[in-house]
Amino acid sequence: MKPGVWQRLDIIARGLFPAFSVFVLLLINLLPISVPLLSTASPALALMAVFYWSVNRPDLLTGVTAFLLGLVQDLLMGLPLGVSPLVLLLVQTGSASQGRFFHNKPFSVMWWGFALVAIPALLVQWLLSSALIGALLPIKATLISYVLTAVLFPIVAWVLARAQNSLLRYV
Repeated sequence: MKPGVWQRLDIIARGLFPAFSVFVLLLINLLPISVPLLSTASPALALMAVFYWSVNRPDLLTGVTAFLLGLVQDLLMGLPLGVSPLVLLLVQTGSASQGRFFHNKPFSVMWWGFALVAIPALLVQWLLSSALIGALLPIKATLISYVLTAVLFPIVAWVLARAQNSLLRYV
C-alpha cells in the first residue's frame, strides 16, 4: 500500500528532527543567560547535538547539514564566517565514521569520546576565530566553555536520546 501524503510528511518531518534539534540548541545558546564569572563562556550545545546525532543517526545529520547549521551559527552569533561550519563538519565526519565503536557500549564511553572530540573542536574554533579577527582571543573563555560543554553533555544527550526513541523509532 502506498503511503498517504500525511504519512510521507510525517516521515520527512521526523527525518528533519536531528537538524531541527541542533537549530533549537543554537537558539538556546543565544539566550542571554548570565552566570557570574561565566559571562563570556557558554556551552557548545550545537557541538553536543552534532556529535550525538553523528554517532547515533549519521544518516539523518549529514555533513552538508552540519555545515549549513554551522553557517547559521556563525551568522546568528556574530562569529567569523566559516569557523563553525568547519568545526561542525569535522566533528560530524569524524564522529559518524566512529559510530560503530560507540554502539553497545556504556554511556560513559560515549561521554569520554565526546570529551575527547570537544577539546580539539573548541581549540580549532578558538584558533580560527583568533586568526580571522587578527587578535589572540582569551583562552580562558574557551576552557570554561569546554568544561561546561563536557559537564552538560549527559543532559543534552539524555534529552536527544528520549527524542530519538520516541520520534525516530520508525525512520
